[in-house]
Amino acid sequence: MLRTFTFNESKSSWIEEEHQLLLHDICVVLDEEKEVVHLWVGPKRNKKKFRKAYGQVKELLSNFPELKIQFLLSEDKIPDEISVNLKTMLGTIEREKKKKLHLSRIITIRIYGISIIITVFLPFLLLINLYSSLLWTEINGSFLVSNLSFDDWIYNSKLYILITLIFLLINLVIGIIEVENQIILFSVNGLIISIGLLLLLNQGVFLFLFQEGSTLNYYLIRSGDLVIFLLLNLASILIFETPNIYKLISFFKTYKKFIF
Repeated sequence: MLRTFTFNESKSSWIEEEHQLLLHDICVVLDEEKEVVHLWVGPKRNKKKFRKAYGQVKELLSNFPELKIQFLLSEDKIPDEISVNLKTMLGTIEREKKKKLHLSRIITIRIYGISIIITVFLPFLLLINLYSSLLWTEINGSFLVSNLSFDDWIYNSKLYILITLIFLLINLVIGIIEVENQIILFSVNGLIISIGLLLLLNQGVFLFLFQEGSTLNYYLIRSGDLVIFLLLNLASILIFETPNIYKLISFFKTYKKFIF
């Protein structure tokens, strides 16, 4: 009977795996009948991970002298039953490629999973903050707001955009590393729009033409001007938010088994 185990570097332990194998993995195939441990090293593994895994294998085998270790280095020397098992498990990678999602490293999969969630979540907070202006006091077709509240409103909106920009940059770097064109396209689209929104909000008190009766401490903003401003922001955010929501859903459908 063959049993396959992959090395989990973060937990520094071997975990039994029956379904998928990645190109950066290190695994052992235990042939219980022949009492042989076959060590397979993926072509994209790193040296530090290999040394750590190999050290644990040697330490484990020192307690079981009846077991022998064999390196699976050349395809023509891999036993047929093990070769079939490895190819079946590596077939997961090919299926992922057919889905046009090319993330092949556990670290990039997990970082992108967190980053895309934040990238999708923050624009909603931005919209909530922007639309909170509709709660300002309305007087004769204009909204009355104190200068402090207005400054906080602008500051919080800019903060949400800046954080979104950081995570869009993270997404872009991951897309470039993994050569994933969809991630690159969506990230660049988001970066352009976010920078545009940030430049707009940098206008501060010059965003609106304050109505007659405004003072240094209180501003009167025409209701129509504020509504148009909010609708323009909503349309701009939806342009990059919609594809990112799509990406978030498709990403977790494909890669959830690698994350959890």
